Amino acid sequence: MSARRLAPAGALFCAALLAAGCSLDYAATETGEASMENIPDTVAVNILHRVHRDGRLSLQVEASRAETYNTRRETILSDARFIEYDAAGGVATEGAAKNVTYNSDSENAQVSGSVRAHSAREKAGVEAQTLSWENKARMLTAPPGDTVVLRKDDGSSISGTGFSGDLRARRMVFAGPVEGTYVWEDTGE
Repeated sequence: MSARRLAPAGALFCAALLAAGCSLDYAATETGEASMENIPDTVAVNILHRVHRDGRLSLQVEASRAETYNTRRETILSDARFIEYDAAGGVATEGAAKNVTYNSDSENAQVSGSVRAHSAREKAGVEAQTLSWENKARMLTAPPGDTVVLRKDDGSSISGTGFSGDLRARRMVFAGPVEGTYVWEDTGE
């Protein structure tokens, strides 16, 4: 078919579609506020955020991407890593996760994807796929069926499901089945 015949055929096809009642859906634009909530106010890549208190570095957060949503008071980090420093400047806590959703009003967070954190003071760490942090109650929880691993620097470890940790009371609970290894060091006394 020649180019001259193709152009009128294309025009006829478009006219037929319009005559058949094809229309564009403008409903998405009518819900402007709802769709705007899903568009970040700020996007930053390869970020390094440092918090100083009393003249010293107290927290460092790195992420490959950060999205902030002002109306939801929420920040979403991708490929996040953090280091919290103690008063002497040593590493107190460090960790990483694929995704972190942080609410700045409540200071609660949802953390997912290869989650790991280690406390130098406690000489222990936690590993999970998903954890939720409730700041006011100082509670760390995992979905009921997810496995959480607690590992001490001495080689002791415990893993199980139904995890919840009350960090105020320093109590960790597994509601589901658990297994683990306890390392006993004989001091010779």
